[in-house]
Amino acid sequence: MDKILKLFHSLRFRLIASVVTIEVVMLSLLVWNNIAIIHSTHTDRLRDTATSMIQQIANTAGNYMVAVDYATLEDYLSNIINYKELAYIIITDRDDKTVIALGTDRPQARPAIDAHPAQVDDGIFDISQDINLAGQKMGRVLMGFSLSLMDDAIHKSRNRGITIALIEIILTIIVTIFIGLSLTRRLAILSKAAAEVEAGNYTVSVPTEPKDEVGKTAAAFNNMVTEVSRRTQQLLQEEEKTQQLLNENRQLIQKSLEVQEEERKHLARELHDELGQCITAIQADATSITDLSPQCDKRVVASAQAILSVSSHIYDVVHSMMHLLRPSVMDNLGLVEALKDEIKAWNKRHPKTVCVHYFEGELSELGERINITIYRIVQECLTNIAKHANAEHVKIKVINDNKKIHLSISDDGDGMDTGVTGKHLGLGLIGIRERIQALHGVFYYETAVNDGFRISIHIPLDIPEIDT
Repeated sequence: MDKILKLFHSLRFRLIASVVTIEVVMLSLLVWNNIAIIHSTHTDRLRDTATSMIQQIANTAGNYMVAVDYATLEDYLSNIINYKELAYIIITDRDDKTVIALGTDRPQARPAIDAHPAQVDDGIFDISQDINLAGQKMGRVLMGFSLSLMDDAIHKSRNRGITIALIEIILTIIVTIFIGLSLTRRLAILSKAAAEVEAGNYTVSVPTEPKDEVGKTAAAFNNMVTEVSRRTQQLLQEEEKTQQLLNENRQLIQKSLEVQEEERKHLARELHDELGQCITAIQADATSITDLSPQCDKRVVASAQAILSVSSHIYDVVHSMMHLLRPSVMDNLGLVEALKDEIKAWNKRHPKTVCVHYFEGELSELGERINITIYRIVQECLTNIAKHANAEHVKIKVINDNKKIHLSISDDGDGMDTGVTGKHLGLGLIGIRERIQALHGVFYYETAVNDGFRISIHIPLDIPEIDT
C-alpha cells in the first residue's frame, strides 16, 4: 500500500498521468467534433441529393401527367428507383390518388414529410414535391430515402476516428512513458544526490550527459557541491581552531581562577598569621598599660580602652576579609560545613528571606577545584538574590550520584525577562558559566518575570587535568 501511495505521489506518475489525461480529453473532443461534422456532411448531402432528384422528377413527370401516359412515366421512374439510397417513389394525381408506386419499402399510409434527414426517427427520409405544368397542379411526387447507408458510413467514419484516436493515445502513452522515465530517472539521481549532500556526503557527483536542461542542472549541482565541500572544509578548520582557542581560553580561565584562589588563600593566611598576631599583641599591650598605669590614670585607661576598641574593630574587619578571601572552615571541615556556614551567615544578614539547603551523597572528597567552584557559585548566587530577586524563599541542593555533582539553586523572586537575559547575560551568570564549562560541566537556567530564577549545574567527577 505504501509503495502504491508513493507511486501516486511521484513526479513520474503525475507527469505521465497529466500528459495522458490531456491527450485523452483533447482527442475525445476532436473525435466528437469530427463525428458531428461527418454526420452533418452526410445528412446535408442526402438532403441536397433528394431535393435535386425530386425536382427533376416533378419537372419531367408533368408532361406525362398531361398526356396521361403513366406507362412511359413508370418506365422512366423504374430506372431511377434503382438508386441505392432510394426506398420508394409514389406519384399521385390531382385527387391525391396513387397512380404509380415503386420500391420495396413503400409505406402503407401516407408518411409525414421530413424537413431534414437529421430529424428522421423511422429510418426513412420522406419528402414530397408538387407536379405543376403551366401553373396548374397535375399531381404530387413522394419519395423516401433510406438512411441505412448513410448511418453505416457515419458509423464507419466514427469507428475509424476512434481507432485513430486510440492509436494516437497509445503512442502518446508509450512516448510519454519513455521520455518521462528517462527524465524522472535523471531527476531521481539528482534528488538522491541532494539527499546525500544534506546528510553530509560531499563526494557525490551526478552525470551531466546529455547537455540538455537537466544536464546543465546536474553540472551546476556538481559545481555547487564542490563549492559547498570546499567552504565546509574551511568552516570545519575554522571551527576546530575556534574550539581549540575556546578550550585554551577555558583552561586559562580555570588556571587563573585556581591561581586567584591560591592567592586569596595565601593572603588570608598572611592576614591571619601576621596581622592577627599584631592585633593580638596590640590588645595585650593595651591591657598591660591599663593594669600598670599608676593610680589608674583615667586618661591612660581611656586611651588604652580606645586602643582595645579600635583593635577589636580591625580584627573583625580582617576576619571578615579573611572569610571573603578564603573561608577557613572549608580547609578545616570541608565543603558542606563551609556552605552551611555561608548560608547561616547569609540568613542572619537577610532575615526576610529564608534559605534552606539539602545535601546528598559523598561530598567530603570532591577535590579543590570542584569544592571552590561550588562554593563560589553559591556565594555569587546568594549575592545576586540579595541584590535583585526580592525573594522570600531560596533552596540550595547539592547531590553526588557518584558520576556527577548536581547543584541547583532556586528562588521565588521577581525573575527576569528571558527575551533580554537570553541575549545579555549578566557578568555574574557569565562567570558561573565559564567556571562550569572549564570543568566540562553543564549549566543552564530558567526564569520568567514574577516566576523566580532557577539554576541547574552538572559537573562530572572525572575531570581531566589542566595542562600547565
